[in-house]
Amino acid sequence: MTRFLTLIDRLSRLAETAAVALIIGYCLLMLTEVVARARAQSFSFTWEFSTYAMAAVFALAAGPAIRTAVHVRITLVTELLSSRVTKWLDVGANFVALVIVAAVVWAIYVKTAGSFDRNILATSVSKTPLWIPQALVLWGFAQLWLDLLARLIRRASDRPFEWRGADKEPSDV
Repeated sequence: MTRFLTLIDRLSRLAETAAVALIIGYCLLMLTEVVARARAQSFSFTWEFSTYAMAAVFALAAGPAIRTAVHVRITLVTELLSSRVTKWLDVGANFVALVIVAAVVWAIYVKTAGSFDRNILATSVSKTPLWIPQALVLWGFAQLWLDLLARLIRRASDRPFEWRGADKEPSDV
């Protein structure tokens, strides 16, 4: 089981790295557009590709956010309960989240497969095959499902399940 959880953690770091690369690409696209507009020009692809990048960043960063506990959490109820009840409430919530995210992954898969099979292209000048940005979003939500599964397994088996501050620099501590 430890090897399986370690694999999920490594895949999560890969998704996180891809999200960072896409944020850098997004910034470069927007900077390119700003410079072009300052010269009274514009590139038709910058807004389109930056939209794809932001959708992929959102999806790819969701799983790592669960892993490192930087997502939004409302603890009003859990702070009033015992640690044992809180644990099993968390396990139940994780299970429900797994079911919901599985439905989302399936829907995105169907959409991506349909775009690939039909060779659907963007209606823009770039004519981007839509399965490419959709596949990045699919990857992100599949990773979210895996990170939720790892969290559920760890929480139910009393293993450390969150890495709060895992990405902090030593100077931040």
